Amino acid sequence: MFYPTNSTRKLVLHLALFIAVISIYSCKKNLTLRQTVYTETFEDAVPNNITAVTGSGDSYVRMIRPFNGSNVMGMFNNTLVSLELDSLPNHNMIYVEFDFYAHDGWEGNKISTSGIVDVWNIQVNGQLQLSTTFSNTPENKQSYPDWIGSGEPAPPRANSIDTLVTGFCAYDYKPNGSSKYRIVFSRPHTDNELLLQFNDALQGSTCNKSWSIDNIHIETITN
Repeated sequence: MFYPTNSTRKLVLHLALFIAVISIYSCKKNLTLRQTVYTETFEDAVPNNITAVTGSGDSYVRMIRPFNGSNVMGMFNNTLVSLELDSLPNHNMIYVEFDFYAHDGWEGNKISTSGIVDVWNIQVNGQLQLSTTFSNTPENKQSYPDWIGSGEPAPPRANSIDTLVTGFCAYDYKPNGSSKYRIVFSRPHTDNELLLQFNDALQGSTCNKSWSIDNIHIETITN
């Protein structure tokens, strides 16, 4: 029978420790760290870190309204909404999710003499993340979930998560006057500041068509 010597035992122990250290280092090296940096449900009626400016340059005073059983931020028409965060932790990506409501008579890819009538955009630190259209009218298709001009137009309300939502104004009598979407994206991002912006180029009055946002959640990702 073989009995290992003390030197052999020490060698085996050192080898085991070396393998354990390498394994721990490898796990840490490949570890993905996600950190929540912003969450807003608007239930306190305060639009934290958010400003809104109308197309005429006026600040939007009343941004929080009750809708669909909770508070939402809206209703917007020809408005630029900006969410600004600073002092973000070190990271190389961001993750963003929120609920988006298209209220009332959105006409999707319908074209007028001045172009597509209902454009909606997302920008991150000045770069376009999405430029698309939505439709609540059966005769007009929409671009979402794709960009405008990318792929085949989608049916009205495509990829919505709830269509049995009343309208906000012109369609407030319709049980499906609004469409609710869950919009989610991640993208490379290393700045310690984040400027997330939403804006539209809607043709028509605020009562005829508008949009709202709810349940914003933002994380930084390090991998």
